[in-house]
Amino acid sequence: MRRRALQRRLLVLLLVCAFFASPAAVFSQSANSAEPQPFTLAQYIQELDRCSAELNRTPLDPKAVHELRASLPASWTVATDRGRYTIDMAWLSSGLASAEEPGGATNEAVRVARERLATYREDAKSLEQDLQRQRDLAQSRAKLNSILGTREFQGQQGPTWLDIERQKLRDWIYRQLEKIFGRARVKSIGNLVAWTLVAVACGLLLFWTLRFLLRAGQRTDMDLSGAAPVGHDWRRWLRQAREAAKRGEYRAAIHAAYWAAIVRMEETRSLPEDRSRTPRESLRLIGRGSPAYAPLSQLTRRFELVWYGYRDATAADWDDAAQQLEMLGCPRS
Repeated sequence: MRRRALQRRLLVLLLVCAFFASPAAVFSQSANSAEPQPFTLAQYIQELDRCSAELNRTPLDPKAVHELRASLPASWTVATDRGRYTIDMAWLSSGLASAEEPGGATNEAVRVARERLATYREDAKSLEQDLQRQRDLAQSRAKLNSILGTREFQGQQGPTWLDIERQKLRDWIYRQLEKIFGRARVKSIGNLVAWTLVAVACGLLLFWTLRFLLRAGQRTDMDLSGAAPVGHDWRRWLRQAREAAKRGEYRAAIHAAYWAAIVRMEETRSLPEDRSRTPRESLRLIGRGSPAYAPLSQLTRRFELVWYGYRDATAADWDDAAQQLEMLGCPRS
C-alpha cells in the first residue's frame, strides 16, 4: 500500500512539473522560430555602411565592435523586386571578433572584412540602379501605351509585309548599282532619274491639258444628237417598245413600255417629274382611287418580274403591256 501511494505521489509531481514547464518551452520555441524581418535594398546598404564605419574607425573601439558583433544575425535576408536574397554573415562576425583583440586594426581578417563590405556595397548599389532603371522603363512604357491608346493613334500600324519586301528589293538594286558605279555616282544618278521622271510627268500633264483645250476650242456647235423633242419623250419610248417587240425582244419592249407610261403620266401632271423614283414609289403617288392605278399596277408588276427578276418575256406579256399602255393614254399606233 505504501509503495502504491508513493508511486501516485511521484506521478502527480511529474504531471505538475510538466504542466509548468510546457508553456515556457512552447514560448521559447516560438520566439526562436520567428524569422527576422527582411531588409529592403536601401536598409541593407545602410547596414553595410554601419559595419564599414565601425571597422574603418581609427582607432577601433573594442566595446563598440563587440556590440556590433552581438547585434549581427547569422544571416541577412534582403527583399527586392527580383526576389529574396540571403547573405551569410559568419565571415563578418569573425572579422569583428578579430577587431576586438589587441592590435586588431592591423589584423588580416579585419582588412579582408573591410574589402568584402566595400564589394558587397558596390554590388548592392549596382542592383539598386538596375532596379531603378527597370522601374523607369516600366513607367515610360506605361505612359507610352496610354498615349498610343488615345483616339488620335487608333488604326495606326507598322509597315506591311509588302512594304518590307519592296524595301528589300530597293536595297538590293541600290547595292548592285553601288558595285557598278560607286556610292557617290549612284546617289547622283538616282537624283537625276527622279528629276527626269518628275519633268516627264509634268510635260505629259501639260500636253494633255493643251490638247483638251485645243479640241474644245475647235468645237463651235453643240452636239444635240439623240435628244428627244420636247413633249414627245413618251412617244419615243413607245416607238422603242414597238421596234423591240417586232424583233422578238419582249423584255426590252416591256422595259420601254413601262417608261413610256411613266413619262406620259409626268407630261399630264399625274406624276411629278423625278426619274430617281422606284416603280413602287411612283405607284404609291398615283393612289388606289385613281383610274390609272390598276393599269399602272399591272404594268409595274410585269416590268419588275421581267426586268429586275430576269424572267423570260413572251409575246403574251407584250400584248398585256400594250393593253395597259392604251388604258394609260398611249395608243398602239
